[in-house]
Amino acid sequence: MSGGIVESLRVEDLSYSYGTGSLARVVLKKVSFSVSEGEVIIITGPSGSGKTTLLTIIGAMRPFREGSVQFQGHDLAGMTESRLLDVRQRIGFVFQRHNLLKSLPVIENVESGLHLLPETDKEMNRMRAEAMLEAVGLGGRGADYPENLSGGQQQRVAVARALVRMPDMIIADEPTAALDAESGRKVMDVVRHVATQLGCTVLISTHDERIFDVADRRLHIEDGMLQAAH
Repeated sequence: MSGGIVESLRVEDLSYSYGTGSLARVVLKKVSFSVSEGEVIIITGPSGSGKTTLLTIIGAMRPFREGSVQFQGHDLAGMTESRLLDVRQRIGFVFQRHNLLKSLPVIENVESGLHLLPETDKEMNRMRAEAMLEAVGLGGRGADYPENLSGGQQQRVAVARALVRMPDMIIADEPTAALDAESGRKVMDVVRHVATQLGCTVLISTHDERIFDVADRRLHIEDGMLQAAH
């Protein structure tokens, strides 16, 4: 598909339940959508609607039995654990809680995003981490410890850690929920800008209406089903 839009992700008839038999609780019901490379998608829906379950399945962190999830043309269903690990290494994850390592300075927290990659080189890792801190507006703060940064700055470090591996996709689950309006806007502007530079797909689950405008498209899930955004 040279010169045209390249599909990065395709979800087809994805259903998921917790429990079995009479105790089964259906969380996703035949969810289908596709996302192009470089596209930023926001997924909305009330608590318990299935947003996080959907993201963990797409992120190769949760096995599923019904439906299809194709990432860059490869179906996650039936993949071996080693192949699923390869997929996870091509995804950058950002969560509501930034989960920074308090005992490490900021630069090493960012570098930790590279440690599981096969081609790790200490000098190159440091250069990439420094460049990514610059990209998120925290150049010169690499020697600081997380406790010396504001909540918004810590979340930008988490974004840098997710992006430093140059992922093909970013999955962000409620990334601004714990931030004030200004900090949340800065974090999402960074995600949008750097993702555009890298050409990677972005999926963001959020209740935060203040950041809806960063998306190219919005999907809405309610009662486990995909509905028109409103």
